[in-house]
Amino acid sequence: MRSITVKQLNLKGRMPLFGLLSIAVLSTTAADAAVKPEKTQRPKFSYDLSEFHSSLNPPLSVKDHVLKIPERQIDLRLRKSSSDSRIEPLQFTVDLQEDKLMDLASRVAKPNHKLAIANYLKNNFDQGEEIPGTKLRLVSVSKEAFDLLEPEAVDQLFSKIHHDVTVNSWTMRQNRKDRAKFLSQVSPFLSNQDLRRIEAKIDEGLALSMDKDLLPNFARKRIASHTIYRGPNCFHAALGFQSSRLASSSLVNVRREAGYHQDMLNYDELWRILNLSFYEIDPRKSELQYGDMIVFFEAKDAAKPGIDYKTLRHAATYLLGGYVFAKGSKSANSPYLVRTLGEEWKTWSKYTQKLGVKVFRRNLKSATSPLPEDPTDWVY
Repeated sequence: MRSITVKQLNLKGRMPLFGLLSIAVLSTTAADAAVKPEKTQRPKFSYDLSEFHSSLNPPLSVKDHVLKIPERQIDLRLRKSSSDSRIEPLQFTVDLQEDKLMDLASRVAKPNHKLAIANYLKNNFDQGEEIPGTKLRLVSVSKEAFDLLEPEAVDQLFSKIHHDVTVNSWTMRQNRKDRAKFLSQVSPFLSNQDLRRIEAKIDEGLALSMDKDLLPNFARKRIASHTIYRGPNCFHAALGFQSSRLASSSLVNVRREAGYHQDMLNYDELWRILNLSFYEIDPRKSELQYGDMIVFFEAKDAAKPGIDYKTLRHAATYLLGGYVFAKGSKSANSPYLVRTLGEEWKTWSKYTQKLGVKVFRRNLKSATSPLPEDPTDWVY
């Protein structure tokens, strides 16, 4: 089966998976070559997504589901966040400008309590958590204040779209080469039992559910769900997809942050393991495979495109047909989702001046190699 570029791939009745996204390819200058290797890291890191090719392109069926934060989790966050700092309180992103403050209050408050909620958010603004680079703050909502809110409006404010992807296996049943390629790519991430079940479904021409059949155990347990904790983030989700043992290893997750769940990886920790246990793929020359890690960077200076851990912004795991597995952030409001790579790009373009990506593939031969030096020497 021929490769399908992201511009060619389009599901009937849906927007293109990647859309009209474009970014200039940055090149390495002579000055960059003179910098020490540990400073330059890898030179090329910004691509036009239209040049990405997917290695696996079986026929797909996709249904969208709106995910809401479960009522029970909201209740736990309201009641227990004050006694357990790892549990994230329910928070609103607040702009102190009067018109924007009133707009937010009007959207979430019960009809007779809009002014009360606006005053609550204003009075608690100074105690809110600052959002770096902005004048916005995260203001926590008390149980008493929550009683003045419209639950359905709160649901809508925090809801996210999850793509429920089904792989139609009839082409793999008919084409042994396609079947072999598919199984070879997913096999490093799945158990023997999972693989036997998948092969049996292919033999019968049955559909394969991305959520239930094709995700490794780590992702399958978490997909389309929320956590109540602050901490589990995109970096941990991307590495946990590769190996839950790798993500939780004390040799990788070296620094445990006070007030956060232990399932949070810092950007320097992810960058370290990428350089030890992964190798880089140029998606303009090599097709994306199942399990490739897509890492988003802030490309601040086109004249010096070298990167380090401080420029990392986000990570997602490539699946097939333009879809990825990801968690948006360390927030409890952020569920584990299947999204398109284009949607990830669009989201993170809002938070960066110039967005670039690299693609990393796990080196299975050295993925469990010990760190070559004391890891506490390189944390921050």
